[in-house]
Amino acid sequence: MLQPAAVTDSRDPIHLLCAADARYGAYAGIMLSSVLRTNPGECFEIHLLSDRMRRHDLRKLTALVDKAGSHCTVYDVAPRLADYPRGGGDHLTRTAYARLLIGGLLPAGVRHILYLDCDIICTGALRPLWQLRDAVPLLGAVADRTGERWKDRLRLPADAVYFNSGVLLVNLAAWRNGDCASQIAAWMIANPDNLRLADQDAINACLSTAITPLPDCWNLQIGFDSGPLPAARLNEAALLHYTSAHKPWRFRFRGLGAEIFLRQKRQSPWRFKLPTFRFVYRLNKSLNKRRARWRSLRAAQTMISANRRAKASGP
Repeated sequence: MLQPAAVTDSRDPIHLLCAADARYGAYAGIMLSSVLRTNPGECFEIHLLSDRMRRHDLRKLTALVDKAGSHCTVYDVAPRLADYPRGGGDHLTRTAYARLLIGGLLPAGVRHILYLDCDIICTGALRPLWQLRDAVPLLGAVADRTGERWKDRLRLPADAVYFNSGVLLVNLAAWRNGDCASQIAAWMIANPDNLRLADQDAINACLSTAITPLPDCWNLQIGFDSGPLPAARLNEAALLHYTSAHKPWRFRFRGLGAEIFLRQKRQSPWRFKLPTFRFVYRLNKSLNKRRARWRSLRAAQTMISANRRAKASGP
């Protein structure tokens, strides 16, 4: 059983990590708003990995953090993610891989970090979780409620635990010393067909035996794909994780925890953000494919024109 470290000065900041792109910037903001509202007086050092987030979301987010008396550092990770795969499913983007960059991105003085996905709402104090960090040799995570169905694909032993990567308590010193990011990257290159759940699969394949199990109150997975769960369990959890593609910001979401998400959204700077529609997801997907083809064509045309000009101006 994990035992928290001795109670420390509450002014000792909690180092919190999150990552978002243009599509998820507002939801990262709502998540952080719920953290700050639920932890009044707590000091956070927030490390935000931005993959081309929109400027107005960045402005709102940094103002929100400043007003709460915490600090936010923004890291532009878009250039570093250019060669990463998209991931799996409509709700996973390449930004899921940004957390693999933390060893080289974050200052050497940051020895531990708490990572939270954008589709999480905080309803309880995070200091007790932060105080577990010295009991975590490498990574702390909660078992995935649907993990049994993924183990065969990754060839994990029958008694292994498949963990959900939406909440990670990371010993950064051990992460750096073990060169974990390189291990995970090498596995992804060697197993491209097994990346159904982006780097969550790679983390489990490479590090499952080194992950310290955390109680599920620190990552209660309440998505449709996670199976039934008594509504009373929501009151016991500090971090609610809306897993699967059907997110609480979709139009007419009626899943578990719907009102909790809406309440936190109304209390955030994104209170007037409109819900998304399934049609919009499909339309964006189609438009992105068309844009990619158009850009490839333009690049080819530019290259042909440049070659012609070079030949015309040659000797």
